[in-house]
Amino acid sequence: MDTDLGVIPGLKLIKLNSNQVDEPDDPSMPYKLEALFRPPEFMQVTFVMLFGGTEELVVRGETLEAIQELVEKERYRTHPRLRKLTITGPDDTVVEEVTR
Repeated sequence: MDTDLGVIPGLKLIKLNSNQVDEPDDPSMPYKLEALFRPPEFMQVTFVMLFGGTEELVVRGETLEAIQELVEKERYRTHPRLRKLTITGPDDTVVEEVTR
């Protein structure tokens, strides 16, 4: 999965296990997107051996609007490999959750 966060100001990539990104969490940014995806079909065995059975994405945002813009831009809600998408706000309040 390719996620270009540079286009949307106020976002910080925390984790993307398929690209070996694993930064410390940044709670100074109050909004968080957590998304779990199935491995790509064409490389399931290799993906599972390298990264486990789930592709995990965590992004922090300064605003809810920045997080929602990323979700819309990348079409995460309708992504064919999506398992679960959760957006939380301050105090880990769930703003949105999509499960398939």
